Amino acid sequence: MNKKLINNLLLVVIFIFVLVATGITLFNTGIITTKFPDRIIETINVTLVIDYGDDNFETFNFETSNLTVFSVLKHASEKYKFPIEVKYFGQYQSHYVYSINNKSEGIDNKFWQYYINENYGTIGADLQPVNDNDYIEWKFQEPKI
Repeated sequence: MNKKLINNLLLVVIFIFVLVATGITLFNTGIITTKFPDRIIETINVTLVIDYGDDNFETFNFETSNLTVFSVLKHASEKYKFPIEVKYFGQYQSHYVYSINNKSEGIDNKFWQYYINENYGTIGADLQPVNDNDYIEWKFQEPKI
């Protein structure tokens, strides 16, 4: 091998060594980490309305640390003792709510759909974040899509 090629290879080896040593140092000091930071769980106030589609509705105001539309519904179900029935769809990473308080989908072509702050839910309820003072409605109505 010629001397220039050997020098270039030596520079590449030194560069890789420095890069690896720097990475190890940063990892050991905690600057680089594979651990996700702990999520700060805060208590928020929400209003949850369940509209049964027949001029009957229930309103719940409560504090929760559940921070998605679905988890708020689930928390309310447990706290206020009404059943919900759901099916999990892995391909969407979300639960589909098909019954709330024994009112099941399909009656008069109506289904459970959610709104957050009066906006129609466009993503799975598991994926929709909830913030302090949000207004969540589950309406039993004909599909909007």
